[in-house]
Amino acid sequence: MVEPVLKHRWPKSYKEAVRLQERLRSRLILGDRTGDVRIVAGADVSYDKGSDYYHAAVVVLKFPEMETIEETHASGKAPFPYIPGLLAFREGPIVIKALKKLKSRPDILMIDGHGIAHPRGFGIASHLGVLTGIPSIGCAKSVLVGEFREPGARRGAKSPLVYKGEEVGRALRTKEKVKPVFVSAGHMVSLDTACEIVIKCCTKYRLPEPTRRAHILVNEVRRGTLTTGISTSRIALTSCPSPGGRGVKEACHSERSEESALLNIYNSLLAHYGPQHWWPGETPFEVMVGAILTQNTNWGNVEKAISNLKRSDSLSPEAINAMPETTLAELIKPSGYFNIKAKRLKSFIRYFVENYNGKTEEMRKRSSAQIRRELLSVSGIGPETADSILLYSLEMPVFVVDAYTKRIFSRHGFFPPDSDYHDVQRFFMDSLPEDVKLYNEYHALIVRLAKDRCVKKSGQCELCILAGCTNEAQ
Repeated sequence: MVEPVLKHRWPKSYKEAVRLQERLRSRLILGDRTGDVRIVAGADVSYDKGSDYYHAAVVVLKFPEMETIEETHASGKAPFPYIPGLLAFREGPIVIKALKKLKSRPDILMIDGHGIAHPRGFGIASHLGVLTGIPSIGCAKSVLVGEFREPGARRGAKSPLVYKGEEVGRALRTKEKVKPVFVSAGHMVSLDTACEIVIKCCTKYRLPEPTRRAHILVNEVRRGTLTTGISTSRIALTSCPSPGGRGVKEACHSERSEESALLNIYNSLLAHYGPQHWWPGETPFEVMVGAILTQNTNWGNVEKAISNLKRSDSLSPEAINAMPETTLAELIKPSGYFNIKAKRLKSFIRYFVENYNGKTEEMRKRSSAQIRRELLSVSGIGPETADSILLYSLEMPVFVVDAYTKRIFSRHGFFPPDSDYHDVQRFFMDSLPEDVKLYNEYHALIVRLAKDRCVKKSGQCELCILAGCTNEAQ
């Protein structure tokens, strides 16, 4: 059991919370007090959609073997509103509740959040470290404060995260050619030690195993798919579910992780349909154009429009940029909504030429997050189109979500059919290995299954390669 060594009343107002942070910050110890690290715990929190009801999960692992020792979880209603910089007051109470259920006391507590890389130098990782007396580390997926230079591409590369002239954390590359995580000292751990522990906990994925497995567990708790016993969150794949046999939903229950279930589904679809060889296009630029033209139409119509551009020797950034909009509209007429799409394509080309000289290799020098923000600022480009460009043209690891994805996986009970695009995207990207080829093939197979069997009004469930799951979920 982990009992707090320091207790305080959880404030209800912004001013009280800030005052408490500033007072507790004086208790921080930023040097190493870790001793021999043999047990590491990770914690994560998940919310019911559209509600303040939330859940916390804690997973304890042997270090450095990353074998699961025990798991706990807790649920309740969030006592504090969401305010950037005050996450500890919203999520801290439920994490403490889950920690109290542990039988073992971790040597390190790792939080999906920040330590001193925080506006007041006292984020949720620091706060929980001070309350529990456990050395703590913040390992976040994004930056809250500070600036950094992109670290080297190789695993283990890092660069300082600087805020107000001080190094408050580091951008750490945990996997080659994958975006970094942001590590900061929480309490009783130096920044050097924090980075060393995080990289040792990243065995295969971008995220360290303690918080990654806590994320998987807390989502099982939230969805009500949790089974009893200790989860080992196995990475090894089991045999794929087959028609007439064990369903995907049942496989998800027994394997105890979204990762196993999603990879089982992927392998089943790949075995049945074979590689789809997406995205059709001779050049990265052609793929970009296709991603814009395919909005609200089928690919056959897009092919006709692209053929028109090729025959007129106009399938280049320079040619489209110089072309009158009315001429472009006439060439892409087979794609439908041609006047609207001509405006959108011209807007994209202007952005592409003005910022990157019409060269995809220049775009690839920037991070996927930056390119995505830029694309979404272009008139007519939404998340699906932007992500299609990132994945299929620029070969960046971003999972594409479409109506087919929501239809199939909501019917299988993974999330509600009206789930937000980015919630669904996070579900896949947090549960699958970060791999461009996997994301490419998986999305293509989803589209194939949706068109072949899982149609909009009434899916042909009895003939589906994943038979038994859709009916169960419905």
